[in-house]
Amino acid sequence: MQKSCSQPSHGSPVVEVALNLPLRKTFDYRWPDDFPQAPQPGIRVLVPFGNSKRGGMVVRSKPTSEHPRLKSVSEALDEQPALALELLELSRWVAEYYLGSWGEVLHAAMPGGLGMRMETRFWPLQKTLPGYEDLSTPLQKLVPRESWTQKDWQQAQPTVWDETRLEQWLRDGAVRKAHQPTGIKLKPRMERWVRLRPNAAPESPPTKRKTKRIEVLKLLEQTPEWSWKALQTEVSNAGAALRKLAEEGKIEVFERRIFRRFLPQALPEREAYLTLNLAQAEAFAEIDRNLKSRTYQTFLLEGVTGSGKTEVYLHAVRTARKLGKSCLVLVPEIALTPQLVNRFRTRFGDEIAVLHSGMDDGERLDEWSRVRQGLAFIVIGARSAVFAPLENLGLIILDEEHDSSYKQGESPRYHGRDVAIMRGYRCGATVVLGSATPSLESVHNVASGKYTPLTLPERVEQAELPEIRVLDLRNTPRLPGSPFLSEPLLAAMQERLQRREQTILFLNRRGYAPLVLCPDCQHTHTCPHCSLSLVLHQGIGRLRCHQCEFAQPLPSRCPGCRTERPPKIIGVGTEQVESELNLRLPDARILRMDRDTLHGKHALSRMYERIRQHEVDLVIGTQLVTKGHDFPEVTLVGVLLADLGLNLPDFRASERTFQLLTQVSGRAGRGTKPGEVIIQSYNPRHHSVLCAQAHDPSGFRKLELARRDELRLPPFQHLALVVCASPDERRATHLAEQLASRLSACNPSVRWSGPTEAPFRKLRSRYRVQLLLRAVQVSLLRQVLKRLLEPELSLRRNEQVIVDVDPVDLL
Repeated sequence: MQKSCSQPSHGSPVVEVALNLPLRKTFDYRWPDDFPQAPQPGIRVLVPFGNSKRGGMVVRSKPTSEHPRLKSVSEALDEQPALALELLELSRWVAEYYLGSWGEVLHAAMPGGLGMRMETRFWPLQKTLPGYEDLSTPLQKLVPRESWTQKDWQQAQPTVWDETRLEQWLRDGAVRKAHQPTGIKLKPRMERWVRLRPNAAPESPPTKRKTKRIEVLKLLEQTPEWSWKALQTEVSNAGAALRKLAEEGKIEVFERRIFRRFLPQALPEREAYLTLNLAQAEAFAEIDRNLKSRTYQTFLLEGVTGSGKTEVYLHAVRTARKLGKSCLVLVPEIALTPQLVNRFRTRFGDEIAVLHSGMDDGERLDEWSRVRQGLAFIVIGARSAVFAPLENLGLIILDEEHDSSYKQGESPRYHGRDVAIMRGYRCGATVVLGSATPSLESVHNVASGKYTPLTLPERVEQAELPEIRVLDLRNTPRLPGSPFLSEPLLAAMQERLQRREQTILFLNRRGYAPLVLCPDCQHTHTCPHCSLSLVLHQGIGRLRCHQCEFAQPLPSRCPGCRTERPPKIIGVGTEQVESELNLRLPDARILRMDRDTLHGKHALSRMYERIRQHEVDLVIGTQLVTKGHDFPEVTLVGVLLADLGLNLPDFRASERTFQLLTQVSGRAGRGTKPGEVIIQSYNPRHHSVLCAQAHDPSGFRKLELARRDELRLPPFQHLALVVCASPDERRATHLAEQLASRLSACNPSVRWSGPTEAPFRKLRSRYRVQLLLRAVQVSLLRQVLKRLLEPELSLRRNEQVIVDVDPVDLL
């Protein structure tokens, strides 16, 4: 490894490196003369930064630097660029548009990040640390070690007092902290293979010791190349014979890369293309025409649930492949990939590669490599697959384009839909956005002429949209002891059981109950790191925070008044629904689908297969059950509490509720049998509920767009949310006030409000105070944000200033 030191920049090439750090700038380094490869953009490197080493990527090579003395690159991790120039430029646009770190975008674009696994490690410098005896029990076991990592510390679930003590140790020099690389994160899997050397001399007549060698040679004469492992299976104890043959020069031993596959090796049976109906054919004709013109265009394909959008996608991909183009198909969540991937594999076989976070790191690297090497031409994946290394890209499809999961919640905070559209524009590709409930931004872009509309107004094969009933929970008879189950809904479920049909129940809240209350002193259990109540998970007897995953046992005594009386359970989650229905419908085969029941990377696929095989009568689930799935035997959908999303302090709450109700309703009646939907609500006259009941997206848009226009909200104006976060509440307010004072001198075309306390006042041990900026043009917004952030704020440990351009929520 090249030793790093500061040297004059003249003479040797200089490279500009983007680091995987939350910094909005790049850094110059000297490229050592003894490196075998030339400095090229796209090569991953390890560089000295402060007292540690960091992973980064070369983004530019130049002869000189304005900085007189530069440190040298420590190590180049690639012989050739890992990322093509097209994706480098796209990642730069993402960083500039969302005012993020270019290095963090590049890290997200690579299957193993920027190549190095980094860790934060602590070393105690005193035998006994002050305040040790007051630490929580898990930390008393941890800190006497020679050293520990940040991950070790977090797994011990430190209290706020513990965090304060660690900060004090660091300030006093009692503990040392450093970031260090722990080695290359991902490597290709190699396997030993053997082949017969040309003109290898024939083996002399067999003796007892040569028998196995002759067996091996015969196999190699029949099949030229074998894996070492396979030959040892075919010829028992063949290792010694293989080594001897290699010594004699009769066989060559070499390494071959083995691709780890997420998908089953066996391909599904090939399936014929379905004949398109009139509406599908008209939509496809427009897409087909644009593909053949090889020019950029974005289409919004709006089709009711069950209208056959996927078949249009498949026909479009077939055209693109005939034209020699590669294709990118994005879905908002990995929950949607199993069924979609299976349908694509029935048409395109092993041309498919899958990229999403539910895969092992090695599988993701190998699928990415298959795409990079031109072994797969169709990528199906979630948000980060927008950076898939496809060459000659001709078609990009975004299914469920309205879904907020396309927006990344952590840095870099990009929106997969908008990045995909920009990639299509840069590549001259056709972009198809598909949805039964398009986002208001996309609807507005159609109205302004940016997108071309395509519609599928009816379900395929004359199937009817389900009839939707709305029950007002304020006056609908409820079952004794059940706050969420009405008599009509239970009767409808019992009827489906008798007819051997399936039911889906939707509740967008996991766990048993969201609130546990002391009956005497009204004490509630809240997360020590977040300003949120802990959710009861009764099956494991724990209270859990759904933001930071902090968990603790359900105490036998109230921490407030020490009473031993059982606590009050308030509210309902999917676990409670499952428990009650097991009692009320003992003969029903019930499946709960939420994050708590997904165990293993193929758990979703197995669950969907059980539903398709009718091994399940009743499915209870969160958003996992609402979108994109085709279950012909589902004839009843029940929405237990339609108002959950409406109660959030967010301007998109109505739109999300309408989309969720429409999407989950679309799971009913997709086969030959008619479907029914029962929506339970405490606010049945809300326009989101009424328009979903009437299958009236146009009516909903008219009402919601008028409201957004009046309030100067998207899609009529762009927003940017700036959140100041600190472990000290006063510091968070102070940082926000500093930014507000800078805003006062900025362009008056950009309006702003705040500082205000964030709806989620505290998250992950940081208090949050926010500012909201809005402007008609996003370019104005970005100009102001750049000026706002250029004089760097003096941030302390664990403090952040988060910038979210085009946020999907304001929480």
